[in-house]
Amino acid sequence: MRDQTHDSHCFTENCTSIVENMWKFLSVFVLFVTFACAQAGYADIKSVQDIPLRLSNTTEPLRYELWIETQIHNGDFAFSGRVTITIRALEDTNEIQLNSVGLNIHNGFVIENTGQRRHLVVNEFVESNQIVTIPVQQPLIAGQEYILVLEYTGELQNQPRGFFYSRYTDDFGRIFYIAATSFQHVFARWAFPCYDEPRYRTPFIIHITHGSIYQAVSNMPVFNQITHENELTTTTFDESVSMSVNLVAFYVTNFVSRGYTSSNNVPISILVPVHLINQVEFGLNRTNEFLEKIETYTGQQYSLPKLDSIVINDFAHISVENWGLMTYDSKFFLYNHGVTNIAQTVDIVKIITHTLMHNYFGNLVGIPWWSYTWMTEGFATYFEYYITDEYFPELHMSDIFVAFNLQRSLYEDSLLSTRPMSAYTENIFDIDVVFDGITLRKGPAIIRMLDHILGKETFQKGVRSFIQEMAYRIASPQDLYIHLQSAASEDYALPEDITIENIMTPWEHIPGYPLLTITRNYQTNEIVVNQRRFLFQHQVDDPECSCWYIPLTFATSNNPDMEDTKPLGWMRRGVKEIVLTSSENRSWTSDQWVLFNIQQTGFYRVNYDTQNWRLLANELNQGPPFKIGNLNRAQLIDDSFNLAYSDVIEFNIALDIIKYVHEETEFPVWATASNHLTTLNRRLEGPTHDLYFGRFLRHLTEDLFDKLDVFENVDSAESPRITFLRPYIVDLACRAGSAKCLTATRVLVMAEAITGHRLVPHEKSSVYYCHGLRNANWQTFFYFWQRLHALTSDQERHHLVNALSCYQSSSSIYDLLQTTSIIDTSAEILYTQLERFMILATAFRNGHLRVVINFLMENHEDVAKTYTFNYRMEELLKEMAGFLHYEEDVDGFEEMLNVFFEAGHLSSFQIAGIRREMEHNRIWVEQHKQSIENWIRNFFEPAESSSSIKRFTFALVFLSIFVKFFI
Repeated sequence: MRDQTHDSHCFTENCTSIVENMWKFLSVFVLFVTFACAQAGYADIKSVQDIPLRLSNTTEPLRYELWIETQIHNGDFAFSGRVTITIRALEDTNEIQLNSVGLNIHNGFVIENTGQRRHLVVNEFVESNQIVTIPVQQPLIAGQEYILVLEYTGELQNQPRGFFYSRYTDDFGRIFYIAATSFQHVFARWAFPCYDEPRYRTPFIIHITHGSIYQAVSNMPVFNQITHENELTTTTFDESVSMSVNLVAFYVTNFVSRGYTSSNNVPISILVPVHLINQVEFGLNRTNEFLEKIETYTGQQYSLPKLDSIVINDFAHISVENWGLMTYDSKFFLYNHGVTNIAQTVDIVKIITHTLMHNYFGNLVGIPWWSYTWMTEGFATYFEYYITDEYFPELHMSDIFVAFNLQRSLYEDSLLSTRPMSAYTENIFDIDVVFDGITLRKGPAIIRMLDHILGKETFQKGVRSFIQEMAYRIASPQDLYIHLQSAASEDYALPEDITIENIMTPWEHIPGYPLLTITRNYQTNEIVVNQRRFLFQHQVDDPECSCWYIPLTFATSNNPDMEDTKPLGWMRRGVKEIVLTSSENRSWTSDQWVLFNIQQTGFYRVNYDTQNWRLLANELNQGPPFKIGNLNRAQLIDDSFNLAYSDVIEFNIALDIIKYVHEETEFPVWATASNHLTTLNRRLEGPTHDLYFGRFLRHLTEDLFDKLDVFENVDSAESPRITFLRPYIVDLACRAGSAKCLTATRVLVMAEAITGHRLVPHEKSSVYYCHGLRNANWQTFFYFWQRLHALTSDQERHHLVNALSCYQSSSSIYDLLQTTSIIDTSAEILYTQLERFMILATAFRNGHLRVVINFLMENHEDVAKTYTFNYRMEELLKEMAGFLHYEEDVDGFEEMLNVFFEAGHLSSFQIAGIRREMEHNRIWVEQHKQSIENWIRNFFEPAESSSSIKRFTFALVFLSIFVKFFI
């Protein structure tokens, strides 16, 4: 499953605006609440957290038959149902426990194997904590089978969970309602009483009674249809293979479909509203193409008789892998020729691949409990890059995985409050928390490490064996390890004293990861390697932890081979320190650098002694062609900055490393550099910014900005990697105060407002709109504000949602923010909740901190009803605390927090966490700002301050407009 809240792998603004602009608050959300939600201040979360989830182990399901009736075609949100569950008693028992939420069970009985029917007294059912306990008058006998029948009614949910309704508007403005399901992770219980746990895998027969003008679809093909006199039809589907209840799906819609038969004779189709049917061809073709690639890799054909995909607007998740009926959010599947840009195309490819991969990991092979979700999500995420890499070879998606996935995971997993990958979950809150960065990013990073340890052929052999042996069953991580070990033993892929289980047990069960400290003896030419757990930012250290089996790969100036990622040696668990000496294969002298963790395949950070850091920095600053590969250049930037933020090394080391990037042209490296430069730029804002860090940032970006410029390159031969790189450089250059950048984007945006024709580049358009609006006139701002209100496409709206509040006028931004707090749903201006937060966040990130403080304080009651003071608001407030550079802002922020506390929006515990973030930022600035500015002063020496424009853009802007409209 791919969750919009947590997902971070997409390139489009729909997804990456959160990744890049909300790196911190989204990445720490789950880690924070896991550590903090049990405190007294989290009464609302705690009430959910305390719900015990596990059913008693006295009975188990063997088979389901489900009848559902809905008249959603009439806009009726009520539904009725009957479920028949064949069960087996595992011990003598007087009760049956099932999961059920929001359902009115009004009749029930148990049928014995003799055919005798025992009526159940419904008013004796006990419903507590989403579990209904059903007493039976005569005990069920261990080993015997029974049929439980329950009849019930319910209401379709108004949010995408369980059995819910959704609506869409066609091209003529007509509104249609559909009924849909989303049972991931524990929401089947909202649709029918069931054993809502993944360990139970059974066949299902589903009957849906619906309006005859609509159609029903489910996991399996249609078996038959019966039309009734009252304009209703009952559609019955074939019995399914054994599956867990969270994979069940059924929809009642007036959608149309397009499809064909795959090369393996599997019918593949896409279902959408009729006005979107012309946008499905790309996704349909990729589904067929990538399914074949996955079948080839796993050696296992797709296992169901059909494969449908259905596209829903405003879905809660990016995609869900319901077996045989996958669901996609429309923003991440539909391809509109001439509108969908390259980055959005990459997203579509990745998401289709991820969802298809779940047909094997999660569907064909299930898991016994949610604690092991990292295994299914890990494989799906890792292979989404693996297969997309084959489709877009020029993008080198395996490199992008490191910058967008692995490095972010290293940050998330460096906090004291992080959890192990296989963290036990017992309640509903924990299950939701499991789908966090540890599952979605660390899981695939560890699987990638295993792939490189074993080698691709051995790894594939183990994966194939695992899939084929465990098909239609549930599997634990130990089952996976057995099959990988078998392949490793056959191919002699590991040292004799190390097994897959040895390697994986600490990575699976111990939170965090190691920091390797490399200390060289420059007289004896020895290298001392030390391991301990890495913790971010002055957190309690555990220097004695030598917990992991660490694969060692390294290169030297003499042997700069960055291709071979097979381990040259191992740092074993329990070994705190080892000594390496020069050899024929890897040699070095005292004046040559050594570099560990080739291609950052190992999930750990590396620190060096000061002299080796200097040797590496000198190597980078010699410029291209680089001896050090792309991924290791990105690794050196990421490791050095995180070590500097944590006071493990001096900040001047990180600056010495990153200063070379003015000669860097590789997108994955700039993605890493941009993250740290943007963070540092924010922390160093203030009166001296332009003189020091702004000047340094202009120096790093100026040459590349001149080369790329702000204009969309119409040359079809331009590499997509350059297309992706351009907005990163434009964003950094404009944030640095580059007159060239700010003027070019302003003229471009104003020209677009005047002509009414799109002139801003398609890739990450919000970057250009944001910086262009900074100094644009009011007419330009008003044009784009009106344009936002007229747009219905979520993809297009995101371009402006992430940019409008960059406009310079404080009063206009306050008015804009007020429109986001309007409660009346019939109002002319409507926003999704995510859009509200993005407008708010963009405002304080771009110079309107005080406006945001005043807005939140003066409109807090309405904000509580529209935005709601949820985790996202709390993390935004923490992020705002990092922008408090002036005393008056600190005072206003404190006053706002007091208002929130008195109004009951935030607890004292939450406010304490926000104040800790504010204090941490203040202390960091006090400790580091002066030394960083001194380094920059020394870097430039007594050079003249320059804001000159070497080559500018007015002529090019108007030439671009002229070419667009007159040639």
